[in-house]
Amino acid sequence: MGSARDEALAYVRRVAAAYDPHLRLAETETVNKPAAAVGGVLVCAPHPDDESLCGALPLRLAREDGCPVTALAVTLGSDAARKEARLREFADACGVLGWGWQLARQPLAMDGISPAQRDRDPAAWEGKVAAVVAILAALRPALVLLPHLDDAHPTHVGTHQLCMEALVRHATDCGGEILIAETEFWRPLGDANLLVGVGEEDVARLVLAVSRHRGEIVRHPYHAQLPFRMVETVRRGAEMLAGFGGGVPPFRFGELYRLARLMNGRLLPATRGVILDPAERLSLAALRSAC
Repeated sequence: MGSARDEALAYVRRVAAAYDPHLRLAETETVNKPAAAVGGVLVCAPHPDDESLCGALPLRLAREDGCPVTALAVTLGSDAARKEARLREFADACGVLGWGWQLARQPLAMDGISPAQRDRDPAAWEGKVAAVVAILAALRPALVLLPHLDDAHPTHVGTHQLCMEALVRHATDCGGEILIAETEFWRPLGDANLLVGVGEEDVARLVLAVSRHRGEIVRHPYHAQLPFRMVETVRRGAEMLAGFGGGVPPFRFGELYRLARLMNGRLLPATRGVILDPAERLSLAALRSAC
């Protein structure tokens, strides 16, 4: 019988073997996008791949509540030579997820989405806000996902600023209310209030979708890392939302969000932490009730 050290070493080796940074999944042809649907979920992606990396909530809503989902590519990255390829990859990923998609601006989305650019050229920024307002007016989403304000990457922070300005203006114009789910990737949410458990089949679909961003996973294997990140998210999220030292959820994979309701230009966050098991039906009505 091996020593405790041998058992620990064997476990670490199994984890290392499970993580395959060279994971390559089957190629697919670009799938024609479904028509953008009114009243569903809008996922504001700072870059192509963010829609998939943080897409657990809309994926479950589409499957369990029949919500149509549209992914909005705010930018196609900063490398001009890669923009057309990244657009094809974005379309591929959305095809895997079964979502519609569109660009924040034709033909190759937007550039200069950062706090520095917002301050440097207010007139150009205003034009970008107006473009997003027009998209919101056309789609009238019930739920919008966007990065949180402290998500570290300048384009993620800029996307938060851009989309929040547009959302406040849209909500003021239409006189309604919208659910907002802020996402995390580069820096964790300090005040997350929603932990969405994710079943293995949904995790696999997200891994497959991220793998469609072929130019990005060659640079960095985000798809191979995704399940590991989602395991760590459950550890962190369960302690944050249920109380430190509390029970452990029965599921392994999850994604954290900050859920709020936008009313009268103000974000009203959910009043309590919510942990949703993968076996528990997820719906827009359930999310509204949490706010």
